[in-house]
Parts: sequence; C-alpha cells; structure tokens
Amino acid sequence: MGLTLHEVVSSEEFPAVVDCEREAYKTPFNAFDILYTPQGLDPIATRDAVIKEQWASHAKSPTSHWLKVVDSDTGNVAGAAQWHIHETDPFARPEDHHLDAVWWPEGERSTMRRPCLEKALAICFVRPGYRRRGIGNMLVEWGTKKADKLHVEAFVEATDDGRPLYARHGFHFMNLIVLDGKIDEPSEQWKALAKELRLPIVVHAMWRPIGGKFVDGETVIPWET
Repeated sequence: MGLTLHEVVSSEEFPAVVDCEREAYKTPFNAFDILYTPQGLDPIATRDAVIKEQWASHAKSPTSHWLKVVDSDTGNVAGAAQWHIHETDPFARPEDHHLDAVWWPEGERSTMRRPCLEKALAICFVRPGYRRRGIGNMLVEWGTKKADKLHVEAFVEATDDGRPLYARHGFHFMNLIVLDGKIDEPSEQWKALAKELRLPIVVHAMWRPIGGKFVDGETVIPWET
C-alpha cells in the first residue's frame, strides 16, 4: 500500500477529507464530532453543512493549511490534518480567536458548546483502518519541519490518544484543560447534553520550542519570563 501526503488545494477535494474526519472521530468517541456538527438535519444535509462550514473557515484564513494522506491503491483519504502557520504573533489580539459556532441553534445546547469550541485550534485524525501505519507522523512532521524552517514555536491541544504522537515530535506537555460543563442547577436538557458529550472533555495543552528540544530546568518558557 502506498501512502502519499498532499496539501488540499480545492474545495472538490474536501468532502473526502470530512468523510475521513467523521469516521475517525467516531472510533474512539470524540466529543468534537458532535460539537462541530449542525443539529436537527438529516444525514446528507448534515454532511453538506459540515463540508461547507469547514471549507469556508479554511478559505478565509490565510494561516490555514489542510493536508491529507491518500492511499494510492484505492484513492481513499487515510488521514488529514489542519495546520495554522502564523507569520506574526497570533496572540497579539486574543479576541481574534473567538469561534462562534453558528451551526448550533441558540439555547442551552448552544451555551454549553461555546466554552468547548473556543479552546479548539487545529485538528489531526486518521481513519480507523489505517492507524499505526505512520500516517499521524507524516501529518505532524509536515508542520514541525515548517516550524523549524521558520524558526518558530508550535502549539497543539491534544486528546489522550494524540498526546504520545505529539510528544514524539518534540511537543512538551504544559497544562491540562478540563471542560466539564458544570453549572449551578443544571436542567434536564443540560444533563442530557453532558451525557451525550461524555463530559468531562480532557485536553492536553502541548508546546514545542524552537527546534523541538525541551530540557527541564534549561528551556526558557516564553510566558514565564
């Protein structure tokens, strides 16, 4: 089986990427599959809406780069990732990072998803049948090589399953983010959504210094200086 890495350059390529994403996020369960999915639509309309929203977000962002790994024998998308490459400080204006999930209707379900999605940055996923074949390494290495060439740091928010992959590429665990959805006096609808999302969602904030070399007690952490 031949596996090749490509940058996604047209909207015609994107439906196959989204199909891979949705399959990957179901095994194992990933709450972001629900959080990124429009509510109240039939399966075909849901798929179309996800494709439209994610591609529009990519197309309007000068920092966004979607990659895919293709099985050359079948043409299937085996895995994909979205990297953001910033030539200037992306945190100079924190308000620019707000993500308004307009695909969710207003109400309690909408209120719960906001703090979750505002923590989401780029994503990386591999189809279940293609795992443990080096695809994740290919997708991450593309970005770390770019970072090293530009002499910049990198950051990712990882799942429990993704953390070991990023660690192999020089990302260092910095903080644990727990999205538990706890509020005073939750309604039955709130409790039902918390159960559907299998809260809490645990995210590992990971940072990669320039060059990917981190030495405890020696590496300077920028936000601590």
